[in-house]
Amino acid sequence: METYPYKFAPIYKEKIWGGRNLERLFGRDLPADRPIGESWELADLAEGVSRVSNGPARGITLTDLTRELGSRLLGGAPTMADGRFPLLLKLLDANDILSLQVHPDAAAVEAIGEGAALKTECWYILESRDGMIYKGVLPDISAEQFRQGIETDTVDKLVKPYRVAEGDFHYLPAGTVHALGAGVVVAEVQTPSDTTYRVTDWGRGREIHVERSMQCIHFTEADDVAPGEAGDTLLKTEFFTVTRRKASAGQAAAIPSGRCVALMMLEAQGPAEVRHAGPVEPTVPIRAGDTVLVPACLENAEVVTSGNCTWLEVTLPERSSL
Repeated sequence: METYPYKFAPIYKEKIWGGRNLERLFGRDLPADRPIGESWELADLAEGVSRVSNGPARGITLTDLTRELGSRLLGGAPTMADGRFPLLLKLLDANDILSLQVHPDAAAVEAIGEGAALKTECWYILESRDGMIYKGVLPDISAEQFRQGIETDTVDKLVKPYRVAEGDFHYLPAGTVHALGAGVVVAEVQTPSDTTYRVTDWGRGREIHVERSMQCIHFTEADDVAPGEAGDTLLKTEFFTVTRRKASAGQAAAIPSGRCVALMMLEAQGPAEVRHAGPVEPTVPIRAGDTVLVPACLENAEVVTSGNCTWLEVTLPERSSL
């Protein structure tokens, strides 16, 4: 199979807290009259698998792409244990507050058993209409106090609120209790898992998972910001690295070679494209809201833009404990 920069058809997920803001911000053709909360941009889960939307591989699933290309796609990064692609990328539109929730870490997954999968994630704020998020339990709150807060519907007073603005970045390691507030649109990078336990749903009547949540929550203060490195690296974990990249008109920004890289375009003030030295799809147009997967084997791949643009560059590690 020929390799080139792959784009994928988004998978839209209707949510009671969703809206239509992806339509306004990125010109998306959303399903009519439905509140869309999530757009799965790059996914390889039983709950949704991405399909290539450009070039000769159009229609092929990410599952098959990963299996057929192997290290040509992933470089030295391993697949998930079941052979699936080891990353999940989303756009989230919180038109209303999400449930307060938590995801399991490795120890909780082992304790819970079948059906649970580790989920670590991070959010890059794309838009905030005076919005906020909740992240982490307040200092000195015990598990017993937190359980009482759930039972008395006062748990919102036991978690840390953050007012957020465009360009903010928040790291949510597994075990962090959290929620997106109303009026926030984010790009989400995470391990490929849909295991979520609701602490509270603010009275909307959906199932909550008190015991599972209490198994997962870390009763330690969450970091205010993600650990950073030199330059624009926002986060480096054992699962993925997230870097914010920028380019001005006429600039060419090199994409790391020999590594599997996903690009999430956040802003593009003019036409932009991903170029590479291969004969198939040597130029792939990209605009704000697009995600492109660049195989590790591509040579001389770069982003070229005619106007200022900003994107997230997500790279897979050479080794992973997934």
